[in-house]
Amino acid sequence: MFVDLENDIVARLKEKVPSNVRVMTSAELASVTEGNQPTPAVHVIYRNYRVTENRPDGKAARIEQQWMLVVAVKNLREMTSGSAARSDAMELADIVAPSIMGWQPSAAAKPFKISNAPAAAQGQGHYYLPLVFTTETNVKAK
Repeated sequence: MFVDLENDIVARLKEKVPSNVRVMTSAELASVTEGNQPTPAVHVIYRNYRVTENRPDGKAARIEQQWMLVVAVKNLREMTSGSAARSDAMELADIVAPSIMGWQPSAAAKPFKISNAPAAAQGQGHYYLPLVFTTETNVKAK
């Protein structure tokens, strides 16, 4: 349920973003620091879930999953304002967001919808622009 959806998102992004953009999962990010952050990149991060419906016997449920895709870029021009890196991040986000919005992978019960996201962050020429998406999946007892 969770792994299948992560794999679907990664595959979708690899199809849609330029070949020089690295698509990374949380597991791959575990050892990454800003100093060795591959850029440009899109980080695929599972955030949380909430139950939207439970069957009375408790053996099945529908859950809403939230996934954050963080566009990560580095551009050392105009470091004081960060405008060059911000522009690069927004350009890549303009590819990522439409690629996921309304898309329904096989592991999902509903298409992805864009949702509120945390603030962007920047530092040392890097810019991180989060995009948050939700979808629903079905869970059943075995």
